[in-house]
Amino acid sequence: MKLSNHSAVAIRAAALVLLLGAALPLAAQTAIGGADTIPPTVPTGVVGTAVSATQIGLSWNPSTDNVGVTGYLVYDADTGSTIATTTTTSFTHSGLVPGTTHNYRVSAFDAVPNQSPWTDPPVSVTTPVPDSTAPSVPTGLTGKAVSRTRIRLSWTASTDNVGVTGYLVYDADTGSTIATTTTTSFTHSGLVPGTTHNYRVSAFDAVPNHSPWTDPPVSVKTLPLDTTAPSTPTEILASAVSSSQINLSWAASTDDVKVTRYIVRRDGVKIAAPVSTSYADTGLSAATTYSYTVAARDAAGNISPNSTNVSVTTASAADTMPPATPTGLTGAAAGSSGANLSWSASTDDVGVTGYIVRRNGVQVATPATTSYTDTGLSAATTYSYTVAARDAAGNISPNSATASVTTGDTPPPPSNSAGLTWDSVTDPNLSGYRLYFGTAPGTYLQSVGQGTSVGNATTYTITGLASGSRYYFAVTAFDTLGIESDYSNEVFKDIP
Repeated sequence: MKLSNHSAVAIRAAALVLLLGAALPLAAQTAIGGADTIPPTVPTGVVGTAVSATQIGLSWNPSTDNVGVTGYLVYDADTGSTIATTTTTSFTHSGLVPGTTHNYRVSAFDAVPNQSPWTDPPVSVTTPVPDSTAPSVPTGLTGKAVSRTRIRLSWTASTDNVGVTGYLVYDADTGSTIATTTTTSFTHSGLVPGTTHNYRVSAFDAVPNHSPWTDPPVSVKTLPLDTTAPSTPTEILASAVSSSQINLSWAASTDDVKVTRYIVRRDGVKIAAPVSTSYADTGLSAATTYSYTVAARDAAGNISPNSTNVSVTTASAADTMPPATPTGLTGAAAGSSGANLSWSASTDDVGVTGYIVRRNGVQVATPATTSYTDTGLSAATTYSYTVAARDAAGNISPNSATASVTTGDTPPPPSNSAGLTWDSVTDPNLSGYRLYFGTAPGTYLQSVGQGTSVGNATTYTITGLASGSRYYFAVTAFDTLGIESDYSNEVFKDIP
């Protein structure tokens, strides 16, 4: 058999398809061999849900195809017609009658189009019946005037077969709804003091179905305008607790409604508005007199008359400043056993109360004046003195410049004298010694505390004694506070 050139080409093309067929995918085979005749797979997992009383939502798993799925047909099995074409795997059927049942099938198609069989069995979905049941009537409606311009309403929650969405508040006097709220309370504001208002409440659901209004209306009257001032505060107490603070307290005032604050005035100027019946006034000046009054105020702004005036003076400021250092210290020998000292007065912000005299660095006296005589010294001996000033707060100035004094030579004792010596007392607060004597044992011419003061010396010569008499002697020590020791052992001497 002789083949034409055309036949040979056709045979070669067919052979090529046969040779390559086992190695190419189906789509390629179809493209090479001819038209696509393979439909997509049947959609699976079709689910229908009523999303409202008039809408049903459908969804399914995507189909597969040898070339590609182009879209889907949605079929209404009740009417026997295709109701939608979609490229997605879902569809919402709208405009339905509430409470009706609908049956659906789905088919996939490709570009040819090859169409898959319809899903089987149909998916059946019923739209819900509309909610026509209203919530129950709210109960327990109460109202209370919370101020002259506000009324607060509250009630018990209603119930509903689906759910209560909110409440309407109705003003029975104006015939209008004045509020919509999702809670079981409402505050009506901006009212006129002393006026009466009547209220009803209704509950509603999402449809919305409305319950009947509460009946009878609840009647509430706002509080009348308050024009009565509180009583005047009494029993005002004030005390200075420091140099910069005064504490105040008073008896509570009364009011026909309520006292809300007090007004504290210092020297006629308002300085505070405390809620309580006390106040601490701080930041004051030391040693200064202040005058206070207190008035009461209520919520309406009514203010009582001022209380009686009370005055108090702050304490003086703590004195921490020492006096000025004494100047002009001079000293001169007073015989062989004494030294006379004098200096210029120091100054102080409050006042100098005394001076501290130190001999060779040891305190020997605390005179109040600007001079001192140091006695009982050793003859022909040089002593160094300083003076410091002291004030009432105990502040002490630095020591003055040093003044030195050399005592004179010891003169021969007169025949009617007695020279005494004793052991020193070791005490940091020692101020000096006192000498006592008399003509009978244990009985002295000087009373306790009035003995002859000899300073810190441990030797002393008594002169002017009566000839032909026996004298008895004793010594005491005393400190800077004036506390005196007991008598020392007693000695005697016969005066020729």
